[in-house]
Amino acid sequence: MAGSGKVLFTRQSSGLVREVSVVNALFFNTAAFIGGTLGGAFTIVVLAGVPVVVVGGLTNWSWVAFAVGAMGVLLALIFASLTSVMPRSGGDYVFTSRIVPKIGPFLGWMESWLLAFASIALIQFETVLTLRGLQMEGRIIGIGTGSDFFNNANTWFTDASSGAITGAPGLIAGLVVIALVALVVLQPTKRFHKIVTYLTVLGVGGWALMAIFGLLFFDADSFAANLPKYANGVTVDQLAAAARDAGLTSGFSFAPDSLTSWPVMFMASIMLFQFIGFQYSAYISGEIRGNVKRGVLIAVVGALALAVLMNSIYPDILARKLGLDGQIGWTGAYWGYISDPSVPLGQGNYFQVVGAIARPDLWPIWAIVGAASTLFPFLLMPVYVIFISRIALAWSLDRQAPEWLGAVSERLRAPANAIFAALALAVVFLLFSNFSILKWVGLGFLAPNADPNLDGKLNLVASAWFTVVASGLSWILPGVNALLARFTRPDLVKDAPFLRWLPLLGLIWLAFTLILYWFAALSPILSVLTGGEQSAFDYLNATGVTFVGVVALVGVIWYVYQAIRNRRAGVETELMYRMLPPD
Repeated sequence: MAGSGKVLFTRQSSGLVREVSVVNALFFNTAAFIGGTLGGAFTIVVLAGVPVVVVGGLTNWSWVAFAVGAMGVLLALIFASLTSVMPRSGGDYVFTSRIVPKIGPFLGWMESWLLAFASIALIQFETVLTLRGLQMEGRIIGIGTGSDFFNNANTWFTDASSGAITGAPGLIAGLVVIALVALVVLQPTKRFHKIVTYLTVLGVGGWALMAIFGLLFFDADSFAANLPKYANGVTVDQLAAAARDAGLTSGFSFAPDSLTSWPVMFMASIMLFQFIGFQYSAYISGEIRGNVKRGVLIAVVGALALAVLMNSIYPDILARKLGLDGQIGWTGAYWGYISDPSVPLGQGNYFQVVGAIARPDLWPIWAIVGAASTLFPFLLMPVYVIFISRIALAWSLDRQAPEWLGAVSERLRAPANAIFAALALAVVFLLFSNFSILKWVGLGFLAPNADPNLDGKLNLVASAWFTVVASGLSWILPGVNALLARFTRPDLVKDAPFLRWLPLLGLIWLAFTLILYWFAALSPILSVLTGGEQSAFDYLNATGVTFVGVVALVGVIWYVYQAIRNRRAGVETELMYRMLPPD
């Protein structure tokens, strides 16, 4: 009796229903990664501060996208293999907690706990992008019609004191966005996936329209002639010169500079940030009908291929048609690497915006593209809420979280309480990004900003780096699982596809992710700690690392608390983790 599922797990059935098709899973993954990429695929390229140069006919950004994409195929094979024999919602949390000996449950918990908060931070990031997308729609219409109302779209949702999307206007607008997200996620599972699939198809159509019209009508001369008219006199030559002066257009090498510096890995870390989500159908594998291996593999590889294309050739060609150095200067100004000239139009160089500048007569087309570009950051949010809720469901089955958190609603066929919890956390992060709450409670150092109006508030850059750092284990541990599974849990994976090659796939992926996180995360921290050029505390705070540490500490405390409770209740957790959670 002690080994029965009824005693070990909180219940004998997950309550989920397998009603997600391969097509649904593919578009679930697609919606999970695109975010602002449709219009802003080039806006992100200098976030890491690494020069962007042309090598072999393409930019180094494109070559990094190809390399990361090639490595991503290994991750797709790993997930397809493991989900085929462990088809449970919760994804890598389930794999890690069952495969890694002794410390697997703790690692699985920390991996998924940090990933859940990384995803909440990304929802906050995408909320701002959605509102910025609406501002850009207004600017495009203003350029086309001359309307003062639309030309002043940069003031929409902003605090008058800072000009940023913050304060009461930012909070109210953000709450409206999250309310719309709630409307989508609080649908029965089958209907939810239909909504995501149809909207993703519309969005991809907008991307195709952007690619076609960009190729046909983007022109460097017309863009350069028109830019000063709409950007308060800022010229392409000024942007290009500023990019050169900031070192953003030269001095790049694919080789490492030293054992502690390899700029290409900074770029790769941002590329992972761009790609994150392409693999998330593995986390809802407990709901995929039919052949799970085939479904997960098609969904992950299909989304990965689109992610590579949208972050390589697509932005590469369009940016170069407008003048590469000028576009690098614009995105450098957007991310704060350039202070003079200021950011043109006060927005990132999204393709629909630069299209309206180059060809203002085609503004209705750019507005349609802008609508699709705004749709994707919004669409990412309900997908992430569902993804987080499935992790919470797996926690509750394993007694890592209260049973009520993972209770499945008969109407939704989904863990409604977990969905509400994810939405509530999104509202909390929204409050932190719009008001200096952290500063009011003495924790303002977690979100420092030179602008006193923004000091103590979460911001886009910190949210991005928080997501990159906090999701580290979720990138690294799949390699560990693939490397160990054949030897530590032959009973679980004996029928897994690619079993013979699984350790090699895991070893290569593990080496890639460890090298990446060494150069992109750990090494910079160590350099600051030992170099003395910048306060280590200031650096850790500004990059979100301190915030990750706080979240991790809370996760450790909760794990210990639950372990003590389970032990006192007589739950044989060691035996529980020898078994798969209920289907």
